[in-house]
Amino acid sequence: MTDEVHLQMSLDLPRESERVGQTRRMLDGALAGAGVEEDCRDDIRIALTEACTNVIEHAALAATYHVDVTVEGDRCVIEVTDDGGGFDPSRVRPGDLMDDSGRGLQMVAAVVDGLDVVSVDGTGTMLRFTKQLTWRR
Repeated sequence: MTDEVHLQMSLDLPRESERVGQTRRMLDGALAGAGVEEDCRDDIRIALTEACTNVIEHAALAATYHVDVTVEGDRCVIEVTDDGGGFDPSRVRPGDLMDDSGRGLQMVAAVVDGLDVVSVDGTGTMLRFTKQLTWRR
């Protein structure tokens, strides 16, 4: 891509499952409009969906959560942050492939280029993932 793309989006969302699809479609539309390839957008949609769903399912103390998206050139960084009490990431065991739940972080890690989980027990969690963007010709 010859022109560098800059996109910044920041959302404060209620902890409601209905908002996950809206958020996913909003980001996907922006990335599609910028010319990001569909396969790359698929990975971002999966990662974003899992990150938001984790907040809804596990951050029971949070009424809202925050999504920050930054695209600079060929790199997309997404942070999903909540104040839902946090957890100890070292105690999370990967879910079995046949389990209905417990694989969210595994799924995110599988489709992105970098994943950081920062959680403070009793406070909240920030999940940051990065994806190298690929462009339509």
